Amino acid sequence: MEIRKHIPNTLTLCNLISGCIGSIFALRGNFEVTLICVIVSGCFDFLDGFSARMLGAYSEIGKELDSLADLISFGLAPSLCLYSYYGACDHLFPWLKYMVLLIVAFSALRLAKFNLDERQTKSFLGMPTPSCALFVIPMCVYATGSEGFIHNLLSTGWFIPVLSIALSLLLVSEIPMLSMKQKTPGLRTFIIGSVILAAVCAIFVKCSLSLCMTVVFAFYILLNIGSLRREL
Repeated sequence: MEIRKHIPNTLTLCNLISGCIGSIFALRGNFEVTLICVIVSGCFDFLDGFSARMLGAYSEIGKELDSLADLISFGLAPSLCLYSYYGACDHLFPWLKYMVLLIVAFSALRLAKFNLDERQTKSFLGMPTPSCALFVIPMCVYATGSEGFIHNLLSTGWFIPVLSIALSLLLVSEIPMLSMKQKTPGLRTFIIGSVILAAVCAIFVKCSLSLCMTVVFAFYILLNIGSLRREL
C-alpha cells in the first residue's frame, strides 16, 4: 500500500477537523477562532487538490470526502456563527435563528450538484461555499468588536434570516461566478477592485482585517451578479 495515495485524503480530513473545531468555537461565540479555523480549512482544501494532481492520487472516495469536509468547514461553521449571533440578541421571534440552517442545507445541495456538473471547469455556477463562509464569518468578527453599522444590522430581527435565504439561493443559483483557482475574465477586475477596497478600509476603518474580508467578498458577489446582468 503506497502512502502517497493517502496524502490527499489525510489533508482533506485535516480540513474537516479544522472545520469541526471552528464550529465548536462558533457556538461559544468566539468568531475570531472560527475564522482562523476556516482559513486553515481553506488551505487544506487547496492542498488536498494540489497534492492529488501532483501525486496522481485521484479517487472517488477522495472526491466525496472533500465535499463532506467542505460542508462542515464552509457550510456549518458560518451558519453556527449567525446562529450564535442571532441567539445572543433579544428578539421577538427567537425561532428565526434556525433559518441559518438553510445555509447548511443549500451548501450540501451545491456540493452534491458540483460533483455531478461537468460545466464548471473554468468558472463556477453559483457561489462557492468558501466564499460564503469568508463573507459571513469576518462580518460576525467585526460586528462583535464594533458598535457600528454592521453590528446594528446583524442585531436586527430580520437581517440574519434574510441574509441566510439570499446566500442559500446564491449557492445553488446558475449565476456564473469567477474561479480564483484559474484565470477567468473577471479575475483581474476582482483582484484590482479588492486591493482598492481593502486599502480604503485600512485607511478609513482602522485597518480592520475582518471588515476588509467582508467587503472584498461582498464585492466578489456583486461583481458576479453584475456580470450576469450584462449578459442578460
